[in-house]
Amino acid sequence: MPLDPVPATDALSATRHSWHLLAAHVVAEARFRRVAHSGLEPTPAGFRTPEDEPVRVEVALDHLLLRRGGEVAHRPVSTVGDAQRWVLGEVGPPRWGAQPGLHDPPPPVPADTPLPIDPAVASWLGGWLHLGYEVLRVLVSDEASADAGVPTLWPEHFDVGIELLGGDRRASYGVSPGDATIAEPYAYVALWHPERDGVGTDPWWSATDLAGATRTARELAATDEPARELLSWFWAGRDRLLAV
Repeated sequence: MPLDPVPATDALSATRHSWHLLAAHVVAEARFRRVAHSGLEPTPAGFRTPEDEPVRVEVALDHLLLRRGGEVAHRPVSTVGDAQRWVLGEVGPPRWGAQPGLHDPPPPVPADTPLPIDPAVASWLGGWLHLGYEVLRVLVSDEASADAGVPTLWPEHFDVGIELLGGDRRASYGVSPGDATIAEPYAYVALWHPERDGVGTDPWWSATDLAGATRTARELAATDEPARELLSWFWAGRDRLLAV
Protein backbone atom coordinates (compact mmCIF):
# COMPACT_ATOMS: atom_id res chain seq x y z
CA MET A 1 0.00 0.00 0.00
CA PRO A 2 1.86 3.14 -1.18
CA LEU A 3 1.81 6.50 0.57
CA ASP A 4 2.21 9.67 -1.48
CA PRO A 5 4.44 12.52 -0.25
CA VAL A 6 2.93 14.37 2.71
CA PRO A 7 1.28 17.73 1.86
CA ALA A 8 2.78 20.86 3.38
CA THR A 9 1.62 21.41 6.96
CA ASP A 10 -0.15 24.68 6.16
CA ALA A 11 -2.07 23.06 3.29
CA LEU A 12 -3.00 20.10 5.48
CA SER A 13 -4.14 22.13 8.47
CA ALA A 14 -7.35 23.64 7.05
CA THR A 15 -8.62 20.37 5.55
CA ARG A 16 -7.74 18.44 8.71
CA HIS A 17 -9.61 20.98 10.86
CA SER A 18 -12.68 20.87 8.60
CA TRP A 19 -12.75 17.08 8.64
CA HIS A 20 -12.34 17.08 12.43
CA LEU A 21 -15.34 19.37 12.86
CA LEU A 22 -17.41 17.24 10.49
CA ALA A 23 -16.42 14.07 12.34
CA ALA A 24 -17.17 15.43 15.79
CA HIS A 25 -20.18 17.66 15.20
CA VAL A 26 -21.96 15.83 12.39
CA VAL A 27 -21.00 12.25 11.54
CA ALA A 28 -20.28 10.93 15.05
CA GLU A 29 -23.31 12.79 16.37
CA ALA A 30 -25.54 11.11 13.79
CA ARG A 31 -24.27 7.70 14.86
CA PHE A 32 -24.55 8.48 18.58
CA ARG A 33 -28.21 9.43 18.21
CA ARG A 34 -28.94 6.06 16.60
CA VAL A 35 -26.79 3.59 18.53
CA ALA A 36 -25.23 5.57 21.47
CA HIS A 37 -21.70 5.14 20.08
CA SER A 38 -19.55 7.83 18.45
CA GLY A 39 -16.76 5.72 16.90
CA LEU A 40 -16.20 5.99 13.13
CA GLU A 41 -14.41 4.12 10.33
CA PRO A 42 -11.85 5.61 7.91
CA THR A 43 -12.24 5.12 4.17
CA PRO A 44 -9.66 5.82 1.43
CA ALA A 45 -11.47 9.11 0.71
CA GLY A 46 -12.66 10.10 4.19
CA PHE A 47 -14.63 8.49 7.00
CA ARG A 48 -18.08 7.14 7.81
CA THR A 49 -20.37 5.53 10.30
CA PRO A 50 -19.94 1.72 10.15
CA GLU A 51 -20.92 0.10 6.88
CA ASP A 52 -23.14 -2.54 8.50
CA GLU A 53 -25.59 0.00 9.95
CA PRO A 54 -28.86 0.66 8.07
CA VAL A 55 -28.30 4.44 7.82
CA ARG A 56 -24.78 5.58 7.04
CA VAL A 57 -23.30 9.07 7.06
CA GLU A 58 -20.04 9.58 5.20
CA VAL A 59 -17.54 12.30 4.33
CA ALA A 60 -15.91 11.70 0.94
CA LEU A 61 -13.33 14.39 0.18
CA ASP A 62 -15.43 17.61 0.13
CA HIS A 63 -18.90 16.01 0.05
CA LEU A 64 -21.32 14.58 2.59
CA LEU A 65 -23.15 11.35 1.73
CA LEU A 66 -26.28 9.88 3.30
CA ARG A 67 -26.92 6.20 2.54
CA ARG A 68 -30.25 4.51 3.28
CA GLY A 69 -30.56 1.04 1.81
CA GLY A 70 -29.66 1.39 -1.85
CA GLU A 71 -30.28 5.15 -1.95
CA VAL A 72 -27.46 7.69 -1.74
CA ALA A 73 -27.81 11.47 -1.33
CA HIS A 74 -24.89 13.86 -1.82
CA ARG A 75 -24.23 17.39 -0.60
CA PRO A 76 -21.13 19.59 -0.96
CA VAL A 77 -19.56 20.60 2.35
CA SER A 78 -20.00 24.31 3.05
CA THR A 79 -20.51 25.25 6.72
CA VAL A 80 -20.94 23.50 10.05
CA GLY A 81 -24.56 24.59 10.30
CA ASP A 82 -25.45 23.49 6.77
CA ALA A 83 -23.92 20.04 7.40
CA GLN A 84 -25.75 19.65 10.72
CA ARG A 85 -29.10 20.72 9.29
CA TRP A 86 -28.77 18.35 6.33
CA VAL A 87 -27.71 15.32 8.39
CA LEU A 88 -29.24 15.94 11.83
CA GLY A 89 -32.13 18.28 11.09
CA GLU A 90 -30.90 20.86 13.61
CA VAL A 91 -27.87 22.89 14.65
CA GLY A 92 -26.16 22.60 18.03
CA PRO A 93 -23.37 21.07 20.12
CA PRO A 94 -22.99 17.29 19.87
CA ARG A 95 -24.78 15.25 22.54
CA TRP A 96 -22.11 12.53 22.58
CA GLY A 97 -19.59 14.98 24.04
CA ALA A 98 -21.57 15.11 27.28
CA GLN A 99 -21.16 11.39 27.94
CA PRO A 100 -18.90 10.36 30.88
CA GLY A 101 -15.55 8.84 30.02
CA LEU A 102 -15.21 10.58 26.65
CA HIS A 103 -12.78 13.30 25.70
CA ASP A 104 -14.26 16.67 24.83
CA PRO A 105 -15.20 17.30 21.19
CA PRO A 106 -13.73 20.34 19.43
CA PRO A 107 -15.09 23.57 20.94
CA PRO A 108 -18.42 24.84 19.53
CA VAL A 109 -18.16 27.10 16.49
CA PRO A 110 -20.72 29.42 14.88
CA ALA A 111 -23.11 27.70 12.50
CA ASP A 112 -21.83 29.82 9.59
CA THR A 113 -18.21 28.68 10.10
CA PRO A 114 -16.90 27.69 6.67
CA LEU A 115 -15.31 24.25 6.22
CA PRO A 116 -12.64 24.64 3.52
CA ILE A 117 -11.48 21.30 2.08
CA ASP A 118 -8.81 20.86 -0.58
CA PRO A 119 -9.81 17.64 -2.40
CA ALA A 120 -6.19 16.75 -3.23
CA VAL A 121 -5.13 17.19 0.41
CA ALA A 122 -8.23 15.31 1.57
CA SER A 123 -7.31 12.43 -0.74
CA TRP A 124 -3.90 12.17 0.91
CA LEU A 125 -5.39 12.49 4.39
CA GLY A 126 -7.94 9.76 3.70
CA GLY A 127 -5.18 7.51 2.40
CA TRP A 128 -3.09 8.05 5.52
CA LEU A 129 -5.90 7.35 7.99
CA HIS A 130 -7.08 4.32 6.01
CA LEU A 131 -3.54 2.93 5.78
CA GLY A 132 -3.28 3.17 9.56
CA TYR A 133 -6.69 1.54 9.98
CA GLU A 134 -5.75 -1.43 7.79
CA VAL A 135 -2.40 -1.87 9.56
CA LEU A 136 -4.08 -1.77 12.97
CA ARG A 137 -6.55 -4.44 11.86
CA VAL A 138 -3.61 -6.72 11.07
CA LEU A 139 -1.95 -5.82 14.37
CA VAL A 140 -4.98 -6.78 16.48
CA SER A 141 -5.50 -10.03 14.54
CA ASP A 142 -2.14 -11.32 15.85
CA GLU A 143 -2.61 -13.68 18.80
CA ALA A 144 0.16 -11.87 20.69
CA SER A 145 -1.96 -8.69 20.67
CA ALA A 146 -3.92 -9.54 23.80
CA ASP A 147 -6.73 -7.41 25.25
CA ALA A 148 -7.02 -5.49 21.99
CA GLY A 149 -9.60 -2.86 21.22
CA VAL A 150 -11.29 -2.34 17.84
CA PRO A 151 -9.51 0.00 15.40
CA THR A 152 -11.61 3.16 15.43
CA LEU A 153 -11.51 6.73 14.17
CA TRP A 154 -12.18 8.66 17.37
CA PRO A 155 -13.96 11.98 16.69
CA GLU A 156 -12.76 13.69 19.87
CA HIS A 157 -9.07 13.79 18.90
CA PHE A 158 -9.55 12.70 15.26
CA ASP A 159 -7.08 9.88 15.02
CA VAL A 160 -7.30 6.16 14.32
CA GLY A 161 -6.28 4.08 17.31
CA ILE A 162 -6.57 0.97 19.44
CA GLU A 163 -5.21 -0.28 22.78
CA LEU A 164 -3.25 -3.49 23.34
CA LEU A 165 -2.11 -5.66 26.25
CA GLY A 166 -3.26 -5.53 29.83
CA GLY A 167 -2.10 -4.17 33.15
CA ASP A 168 0.91 -1.87 33.11
CA ARG A 169 1.89 -3.10 29.62
CA ARG A 170 -1.14 -1.41 28.07
CA ALA A 171 -0.48 1.18 25.37
CA SER A 172 -2.33 3.02 22.60
CA TYR A 173 -1.30 2.44 18.98
CA GLY A 174 -2.46 4.62 16.13
CA VAL A 175 -2.02 7.23 13.44
CA SER A 176 -2.80 10.94 13.68
CA PRO A 177 -3.16 13.55 10.93
CA GLY A 178 -1.31 15.98 13.21
CA ASP A 179 -2.51 17.86 16.25
CA ALA A 180 -1.55 20.40 18.90
CA THR A 181 1.20 18.08 20.16
CA ILE A 182 2.84 17.24 16.81
CA ALA A 183 1.91 19.40 13.81
CA GLU A 184 2.70 16.87 11.06
CA PRO A 185 0.97 13.51 10.54
CA TYR A 186 2.51 10.76 12.64
CA ALA A 187 2.12 7.25 14.03
CA TYR A 188 2.43 6.59 17.74
CA VAL A 189 2.73 4.03 20.50
CA ALA A 190 1.66 5.88 23.64
CA LEU A 191 2.39 4.20 26.97
CA TRP A 192 -0.29 4.10 29.63
CA HIS A 193 2.32 3.33 32.31
CA PRO A 194 5.68 4.87 31.31
CA GLU A 195 6.94 4.27 34.83
CA ARG A 196 6.98 0.50 34.25
CA ASP A 197 10.33 -1.14 35.07
CA GLY A 198 12.47 -1.64 31.97
CA VAL A 199 10.71 0.99 29.85
CA GLY A 200 12.62 4.07 30.91
CA THR A 201 15.98 2.49 30.09
CA ASP A 202 14.96 1.45 26.54
CA PRO A 203 15.96 4.15 24.00
CA TRP A 204 13.19 2.99 21.64
CA TRP A 205 10.74 4.93 23.85
CA SER A 206 12.35 8.23 22.91
CA ALA A 207 9.43 10.53 22.11
CA THR A 208 9.74 13.79 24.02
CA ASP A 209 6.28 15.08 23.02
CA LEU A 210 4.35 12.12 24.47
CA ALA A 211 5.14 9.15 26.70
CA GLY A 212 6.11 6.53 24.15
CA ALA A 213 7.39 6.55 20.57
CA THR A 214 6.43 8.29 17.33
CA ARG A 215 7.16 7.87 13.64
CA THR A 216 6.24 10.57 11.11
CA ALA A 217 4.22 9.92 7.98
CA ARG A 218 7.02 11.66 6.07
CA GLU A 219 9.47 8.99 7.21
CA LEU A 220 7.08 6.19 6.29
CA ALA A 221 6.29 7.68 2.86
CA ALA A 222 10.00 7.51 2.04
CA THR A 223 10.05 3.71 2.48
CA ASP A 224 9.29 1.16 -0.24
CA GLU A 225 6.40 -0.42 1.68
CA PRO A 226 5.01 2.03 4.26
CA ALA A 227 2.23 -0.28 5.46
CA ARG A 228 4.66 -3.12 6.12
CA GLU A 229 7.09 -0.68 7.75
CA LEU A 230 4.37 0.70 10.02
CA LEU A 231 3.18 -2.77 11.02
CA SER A 232 6.75 -3.82 11.86
CA TRP A 233 7.15 -0.68 13.94
CA PHE A 234 3.93 -1.35 15.88
CA TRP A 235 5.07 -4.94 16.43
CA ALA A 236 8.38 -3.65 17.79
CA GLY A 237 6.62 -1.49 20.37
CA ARG A 238 4.26 -4.25 21.42
CA ASP A 239 7.04 -6.83 21.67
CA ARG A 240 9.18 -4.53 23.79
CA LEU A 241 6.31 -4.24 26.26
CA LEU A 242 5.80 -8.01 26.27
CA ALA A 243 9.51 -8.47 27.05
CA VAL A 244 9.65 -6.30 30.18
